[in-house]
Amino acid sequence: MNNRTSYILVGLFVLGLATAFVMTILWLGSGSAGSRFNTYIVLTTESVGGLSRDGVVKYRGVDVGRVRSIRLDPEDAERVRLELEIQEGTPIKQDTFASLEVRGLTGLAYINLEGGSRNSPPLPPRDQPPYPQIGSLPSVWGHFDNNIGQLLENLVSASEQLNTWLGSENRELLIRTLGHLENLSGTLAQQSVQLETTLQDLATSMRNVRKTSEQAPALIDQLTETARAFERMAVTFESTGTHLDKVIGARDRDLQSFTSNSLPQASAMITDLRQTAANLLVLSDRLKRDPGVLLRGAAPGTPGPGEFTLEQP
Repeated sequence: MNNRTSYILVGLFVLGLATAFVMTILWLGSGSAGSRFNTYIVLTTESVGGLSRDGVVKYRGVDVGRVRSIRLDPEDAERVRLELEIQEGTPIKQDTFASLEVRGLTGLAYINLEGGSRNSPPLPPRDQPPYPQIGSLPSVWGHFDNNIGQLLENLVSASEQLNTWLGSENRELLIRTLGHLENLSGTLAQQSVQLETTLQDLATSMRNVRKTSEQAPALIDQLTETARAFERMAVTFESTGTHLDKVIGARDRDLQSFTSNSLPQASAMITDLRQTAANLLVLSDRLKRDPGVLLRGAAPGTPGPGEFTLEQP
């Protein structure tokens, strides 16, 4: 064997060894030795930026497969179609969902599978299309991005409305309103002493009314008793007059001439006493109904034809 033949054999040996090494690496990278994979489909409307082909698929943080393909859904261009190769034996169930997660600060994304309750039935795999579909949920970053977008839209809308509200006319109206409020506050500050005095007078009047109301029952009782005494006096005078009338009839003409002048005066006195008693009874009844009459006086009567009343200020 010459040197040229030996070089060829050495080269073929090195090339075969390198090929075997590369195949071993590819085989190890494609999954565990002897593992079988099932294909599942995930449809999402969220951006899959940072996710690449052969990206990692995790189930509750455990590596269970890879992303075989990423492309737009031919049936709906607003959705992204992901084909996942998931290791056989992974508990994929009907309520399992997939979400896009970002790994640390590197920006590299991966698919994370969550869910799969104990009572949920399994999602059986298929060897041929159509492959079973796993549901998707927006990621945390997707929620954050949507919320930021919505917040920016709200800020723009609020700024536009604020610019509309703060137009030249509204600004002038706001300035005038603030000026009126300042004048009102100054007037109230100047009238604060007078308002305080008025409130104190009102409190004093209320205390007097309360005291009068407390004393009104006793005063009403006294007036009632006085009216009854006048009534009894009137009855006594009436009885006395009757007795005198009988005496006069039995006496002589001189006594009858004397009593003829006195009896009319006694009768008039009796009438006045009865009227006084009646007025006292009316006053007592009015005080029972409205004790405030002692403070404000009686209400003016209704004016007759051709009369008029002056309104009090």
